[in-house]
Amino acid sequence: MKLSFYSPRRLASMAVVLVVCGALLGTRIEKAFSLDNAFEQIQKYSDVLNLVSKYYVDKIDINALNEAAIVGLLNKLDPHSVYMPPRNVKQSDEEFSGKFEGIGVQFVMTPDSIILIEQVLPEGPSEKVGLLSGDKIIQINNRPTKGFTEDSVRNNLRGPKGTKVNISIARAGSSELLSFDITRDVIPLVSVTSHFMVDNKTAYIALTRFIATSHEEMVKALVDLRSQGMQRLVLDLRNNPGGYLEQAVEIADEFLGGTKTIVYTKGRVSSFDEVNVSHPGQSYEKLPLVVLVSNGSASASEIFSGSMQDLDRAPIVGENTFGKGLVQRQFQLSDGSAIRLTISRYYTASGRSIQRPYNGGKYVKGIQSEDEEDNFGHLNDVTDNDSSRPKFKTTSGRMIYGGGGITPDFIVKSDTVTRTTINLFAASVFYDYTRDLVSDHGAELHKNYTPDSFVKDYVVSDETLNKIIDKGKAKINSKHDSVTANGVKMAASKPKLDDKEIALDKVFIKNWIRADLGRQIFDANVSARIRIETDKQFQKAFLLVSEAQKMAELFK
Repeated sequence: MKLSFYSPRRLASMAVVLVVCGALLGTRIEKAFSLDNAFEQIQKYSDVLNLVSKYYVDKIDINALNEAAIVGLLNKLDPHSVYMPPRNVKQSDEEFSGKFEGIGVQFVMTPDSIILIEQVLPEGPSEKVGLLSGDKIIQINNRPTKGFTEDSVRNNLRGPKGTKVNISIARAGSSELLSFDITRDVIPLVSVTSHFMVDNKTAYIALTRFIATSHEEMVKALVDLRSQGMQRLVLDLRNNPGGYLEQAVEIADEFLGGTKTIVYTKGRVSSFDEVNVSHPGQSYEKLPLVVLVSNGSASASEIFSGSMQDLDRAPIVGENTFGKGLVQRQFQLSDGSAIRLTISRYYTASGRSIQRPYNGGKYVKGIQSEDEEDNFGHLNDVTDNDSSRPKFKTTSGRMIYGGGGITPDFIVKSDTVTRTTINLFAASVFYDYTRDLVSDHGAELHKNYTPDSFVKDYVVSDETLNKIIDKGKAKINSKHDSVTANGVKMAASKPKLDDKEIALDKVFIKNWIRADLGRQIFDANVSARIRIETDKQFQKAFLLVSEAQKMAELFK
């Protein structure tokens, strides 16, 4: 049974259950837990449920009422002990197992309900039969897709390996629908979404979560990059919400020599306690490394970055991480549902817990305030505004903090844009452009460019950008024309559209358009290569490779 660190955002919408309540569902309760007066409370709950079911004035759904009661009970625990109805268990298991069965496409529903294929996954069944990004799905098994929801599309495209599905698509340049018979297969879900050489020495890897295949994917990427001349690495864990503990440990072990503590866990039940240490002789122990993190980096991401920081293995760059130091274990229940119960806390090598304060199922706000710090050249000068946070020291004696996520060695705030640009993005102005361009000219662009030439040569001109924005303004204005309320014509509230603000964000917008086109026409590598051109957090990490080299020297 895997220990895991699940995304706070992913779990926030799920219900929660307590192991003691398993007795009501016929599940076996671990004898190691002290039941105290649990059986008396179970009887009390049973009495209330019986009275409600017999005498309440309206007809009720007992199952829904029972689940709501469980949710209310477990909201008193912590934000990560969660209950999953049977319908959610399979989807969650697929998400962390690293694979599902289907045809291998990523799609999006447009505002006018068109099903647009955004990406054809490499080596998947759809790529083998010739589907392209920009194709529009019109029929599935001869059934028109008009009126389909995202869930119904997904349910019709996914299915057991070896089964077949027929889809009809509309493709730019073709006057007739194209029909494809596709045999479903196992489709890997990847966690290493991009890896490439930034220059002839520096490599980049984006690891977006810790699933069952993450260590294997990381090693494969590292081997590939080393064959291309990798001598140093920037590892991007920004917005990585976590996942399996053992995967974080195995990946950290690749970069650590000797037998050093990576992380340990402690809970009320001693059988859940673990100590995870590194092993000597790994291939990347001396590789200079910089780690990127953000407010969305949580749990297993914090295990990795915390161990690198505690052991002075790599500088950490970015923003304070989320602060999730609780460990869950999943228990299957008899009706097909499951619970993930917090069974222990984890501690990094220095002995710190980075768990943010919480009250029951909600986090306490205002813990992660931070100021921008440029400590280039004097890595020991890390500061923090919250003097109440517990202090720890790295192996070299540098001050670090617990109780509120991982505070980076070099705090660099993420890029921000103006309100006008936010309003344009919210109205899907730029995505409408890239989607339509790929739909109409995707095959042509793919033919005329290679990934390298697209990154180097494709340009979004000022003229093109102005046309996109003018079209976007017209779209927004048409949706906010005067409206009539109670017979009186009133001006609808319109989003702010300021040309001066657009000018401030012009470089960012052009970069986004190029990156999104690169993703749709080619792959995530092309998109990431373009995005880092204007990514100030990455640029800082790139500059710090020499500092990482000094750290790596300590491990010789």
